Amino acid sequence: MTRAVLFDIGDTLVERPTVGPGHRLAAALGLSREAARTITRLLFSQGFAGREDLARRLQRDLGLARPPLAEVEELWRAQESEPCEIPGATACVAAARAAGARIAVVSNIWAPYETGFRRACPSIVPLIESWHLSYREGAVKPDPALFRAALAALDVAPRCAVMVGDSLEKDVLPAVELGMRAVWLRPAGDGPSGPVPCEIVPSMERARDAVLAALRADPGA
Repeated sequence: MTRAVLFDIGDTLVERPTVGPGHRLAAALGLSREAARTITRLLFSQGFAGREDLARRLQRDLGLARPPLAEVEELWRAQESEPCEIPGATACVAAARAAGARIAVVSNIWAPYETGFRRACPSIVPLIESWHLSYREGAVKPDPALFRAALAALDVAPRCAVMVGDSLEKDVLPAVELGMRAVWLRPAGDGPSGPVPCEIVPSMERARDAVLAALRADPGA
């Protein structure tokens, strides 16, 4: 029976900055938190031909006096270089692949951070069969469309798939609602104290064990 493991990227396979790109760009431009949320939605849900294209779009959508090309350039370069692999990430993905699972990534991300991920995780990239990134597909988690697209691309039923991610709201709950198993990568003390419908692990080393156990489990159970 075909099985699959879907991985988030930020704070799952690579460390991400504490402040996201939308809020960083808004801060550089002296804009409000509402503007930061608008920028975040734009970055994660649409693709752009390049830095100038994004700067012109921001000028139009935010009513700016000029295209913020210098600010976009600075953030773009930073996001290409900032991702660093989380310890144990390659081992986890490789173990799932060695166990016979097909691998996909399902992530809210924009183009330069994808470049940074590919640079930071060169051993993971060739193990990934299917990429489902919000900026390419026009859907942002927790929208189930990204998960459904990954399952369809891999030709795997939800009950035969495992989702690994750091967000309860964006990774775990949408996957479980579709009938998938889930592994929540959650640092100690972070998140709700009540029961949640998933395996909770503090590290990618522990995530590897949870993923392998899920892959061995009877999907009909």
